Amino acid sequence: MSTMAERRTAYDAYVTHIHGLCRDPGTRRRLSTGLGRPVEECAQMDKLLTRYTAGRPGRRAHYTVASLIALAGPEVHTPGVRPTRRAGTLAALTEPAGSPNPPATGVALDAWFRRPNLGTALAAAVLDAGWGEDRTADRLHVMTRVGEDQLHRRLPTLIRRLLSDGLTPDWGVLLHDLIQRSYRPDTVGLRWRDAFYLTLHQPATD
Repeated sequence: MSTMAERRTAYDAYVTHIHGLCRDPGTRRRLSTGLGRPVEECAQMDKLLTRYTAGRPGRRAHYTVASLIALAGPEVHTPGVRPTRRAGTLAALTEPAGSPNPPATGVALDAWFRRPNLGTALAAAVLDAGWGEDRTADRLHVMTRVGEDQLHRRLPTLIRRLLSDGLTPDWGVLLHDLIQRSYRPDTVGLRWRDAFYLTLHQPATD
């Protein structure tokens, strides 16, 4: 059985592979046909993805992320929310502002979870793209409460708007979270909400 570290490495390798496929316009169009759809309705994607997903956990998550990368286009190769004054990484999670008991020296948060997740991306949209905080928070809360099918169907609209404002999700982290959400929806939802509020309210740095 593979370790979590090995699976995370595989997620990033998968994202790199999909970016490569999207360099071909025809392939990118085929991948984009899966936006919001279950795997059973994505026959045009099977030739491209079956060898990487058949019989493995999170097949729909792999198809969804591939279609979202295709939506972003071949010019969007760098994963993660664009660097900003206050958003982009979850530095606040390593040592929360105002925490009376900061982590002991040498105790660091798993580097994977310092990478931006969906909550971070939405916080960046508030900070840098003028999204309303309350309305964005409401949207995030809905995304954490809906069932798996509805989440996959709603993601393209949300991601399309983020991309239009120059904000690119970390695709590897999104893939990881979508897979984990099938088993631990409350844990993933809390992680997204934590990232949103901690990123949104961390002190500005010059």
